[in-house]
Amino acid sequence: MINKNIFKFAYPKISNTKNNNKMTKKKEAVREYNFSDGKLKQICDEVQNSVTRDISSFTPRGVTSTTVTDFETITEDFDNFPTDEELLAEVSDAADAKNAAEERLKVSIRSIRTMAQNKWGEEAAKYRSFGFEGMDEMTDNDVHRLGKRVVRRATLYLTDLASEGLTTAMITALGTVNTTFDDGIDAVTDKTKDRDIATQTRILKGNACFKELMRLANIGKDIWASVDEAKYNDYVIYNTPGAEPLPGPLPPGP
Repeated sequence: MINKNIFKFAYPKISNTKNNNKMTKKKEAVREYNFSDGKLKQICDEVQNSVTRDISSFTPRGVTSTTVTDFETITEDFDNFPTDEELLAEVSDAADAKNAAEERLKVSIRSIRTMAQNKWGEEAAKYRSFGFEGMDEMTDNDVHRLGKRVVRRATLYLTDLASEGLTTAMITALGTVNTTFDDGIDAVTDKTKDRDIATQTRILKGNACFKELMRLANIGKDIWASVDEAKYNDYVIYNTPGAEPLPGPLPPGP
């Protein structure tokens, strides 16, 4: 007799928990400052200079020249990171190249369409097998598939369409430009993804600069409050689009 208990642990127990297969989506980074990236860089430079000037007063608060150097490093890293304008231009360049290839592809397809139309007429099964209809309204992906289909059908009916001017070289050229177009679609997708990733990276780098900026600025304000108004004002940061200091009385000391 077979002992049924030997199958008891043969397979792992499958949980019925609804969230078992649910993946946690990573939260998108959000900018913590309201002014431009360029303004952030300049404010960081200004505070770095102020802290360097006042380093003897900052040292008891745990801020040293190494702290300033580290702050300069993350600021320069942020400043050297590609801007969105640069990456958007790369997306646009890729889109232009893709669109140019698409137009060349459609020109080649239209030529073969005219040959097939003249040979058989639009109602013939052979003509309809190419699937020319609606080409100008097709998505990029469907235009590429149309190109592949036209290459196959044109190769199949090369003998029939030779009298209309179709050649092997024409079919080969169509296939080549279709490959270029397909690569162009991928290039636009890749450049768009690169831009999205860079946007998140840029935000994180900017936030890191802003966090350290505000930490040092708060220490500076605390040091110079009710002691030196001019130096106190050097550490006042206004998180506004213009990021320009606004006039106001010196806050009372402790």
